[in-house]
Amino acid sequence: MDYHRNVHSRQIFDGIAAQYDWAPGLLSFFQYQRWRSYVVSRFQIGPDATVLDLCTGTAGVAMQIARTHRCRVVGVDLNLKMLTRAQHNLAEHEMGSQVPLVLGRAENLSFTDDCFDDVCVTFLLRYVDDPEATMAEIVRVLKPGGRLVSLEFGVPPNPVAKALWQFYTRGVLPVTGAFVSRGWRNVGGFLGPSISGLYQSYGEDDLRQMWQRLGMLDVQIKRLSLGGAVVMWATKSGLTEARDR
Repeated sequence: MDYHRNVHSRQIFDGIAAQYDWAPGLLSFFQYQRWRSYVVSRFQIGPDATVLDLCTGTAGVAMQIARTHRCRVVGVDLNLKMLTRAQHNLAEHEMGSQVPLVLGRAENLSFTDDCFDDVCVTFLLRYVDDPEATMAEIVRVLKPGGRLVSLEFGVPPNPVAKALWQFYTRGVLPVTGAFVSRGWRNVGGFLGPSISGLYQSYGEDDLRQMWQRLGMLDVQIKRLSLGGAVVMWATKSGLTEARDR
C-alpha cells in the first residue's frame, strides 16, 4: 500500500531526476555542496564501516561519504528514476561495487536490526506521513554506538533573513525553477510551504526530543546558511550493553 506523501514524493522526483546532479546547487546559490560536505564531515568511521544513505537520490552524498571515509555505502531511495541516474553516476566513477543501490522506503526498511555502522538521511521528513515512526525505523537498523546524521531544509530564525527566505522560496524559486524544467517549477512551488509546514509541526526542540525518545544520545543541531539548512547528528544508545552481551 502506498503512503500518501510517498506518492507525492515519487511524482515530484520523477520530474527532476535528469537535472538533480546540478540544479540543487544552482538554485541554492551553491550552498548545497557546502551543506553536503558538512554532513559528510560529521561521520567518524573507517574503511571497515558500512553506512546507510537514505534518500540517496542520484548518489551524490553516498559517493562523497564513500570517497572521504573509504567505506561501503548502501544507497536507498523510493524513486526508480533517481536510482537509474545514480547507477549511471556510480558507473561513471567506477564506484558501483562500493555503493550498492536499493529501491525502498524509509518507513519499512528491508534490513535487519543493528546492521549499519552509521546512517545518513537527507531531506526526508517532509515526504513521510509519520516522521517519528519513520525515524524509529531508521534507528532500528543503526548499530548501538553508531551515528545518525540528518540534513533538512530550515527556516531562518532571524526576521530579516526569514523575510528574504520567504521571498525567495515562495516568489523567486518557482520562477527560476521553471527555467530549468517543468518539474523544477513544481518543486519551486512546493518547497517553501512544505518546509514551513514541517517546522510548524516539528520545531528544533521537537525534533531533538523525538531523537532522544528513540534512544539517541548527545543530539547536536547546526544551522547553516543563516538557518536555510539544519544538520542534526547523534549517537545511538546501547553500546555498553551490546559489548556486555
